[in-house]
Amino acid sequence: MKSRSIGITVAMLCFLLQIGIVNNSEAASITYISISPSTDYGSGGPVYAYLSADEGIEFIDWYAKQTYPISDADSEYEQLTTSSHYGETNVYVDLGSLSGNIKIAKYDIKAVAWFSDEENNTFISDTSTDTAYIYKPVVDSGSKTNGIYGYSELTAHYFDGSSIVMDGYVYAYNETGNNARGFGRFRHTAQNKPLDELEKDLPSKHFLSSYSYSTSDWGSYFNFDTGGNLQEGEEWVCDAYLRLRVTFGDTDDWWATDANTFDESDNP
Repeated sequence: MKSRSIGITVAMLCFLLQIGIVNNSEAASITYISISPSTDYGSGGPVYAYLSADEGIEFIDWYAKQTYPISDADSEYEQLTTSSHYGETNVYVDLGSLSGNIKIAKYDIKAVAWFSDEENNTFISDTSTDTAYIYKPVVDSGSKTNGIYGYSELTAHYFDGSSIVMDGYVYAYNETGNNARGFGRFRHTAQNKPLDELEKDLPSKHFLSSYSYSTSDWGSYFNFDTGGNLQEGEEWVCDAYLRLRVTFGDTDDWWATDANTFDESDNP
């Protein structure tokens, strides 16, 4: 009798375990999340999210936590919004705007999706996260004295784990119908290091319509190699500079420049 009792107990445990496995596998869950941030040109960068689930979503609580730069980092998630979906399984949501940074701000975006559990007359949830990177360029743009539209943008100034990088471009558009002359200069300076400036003059060009150059025209020429992650107490103070100059009667300049300090808190 004792051996039979043990056998029944084992059988019941296996049955209960199987029920648990089935319930877990059938629980509603998020199957995909993707965050699409935009550039912050002064009033925050718009952020959108796409999310799909294997069952109908009732609503989603959305949260964000800034993790970089460290000086702006949040210790806790802050709620952005709650979106209602009434049983949809694929949703696209406007999460509002988040502040960018010239060093490229990093955010963890968390979605808590809620599903109806009709059997128990309640809701169940599943959570997923994704990362958003938000740029905040330095820009000088517009028409000045000579009727030429100019644009100079320092898109980002950041540390990628091995190099301090400046990204940017200049652009001019000529609607006068006559030749204008465009030229300028890109420069990256390590102000506290005994290193030469990384500097290039833009090729001069007479143009009737458009004129443009970007740092990618020279590849990684403007990157300072740090030899790897920055160590405790190590600092790089760097100035990134882009200038567009256009002559058409008068000479106009468009400047995009910023100086930033990089240390171990900037390690990826």
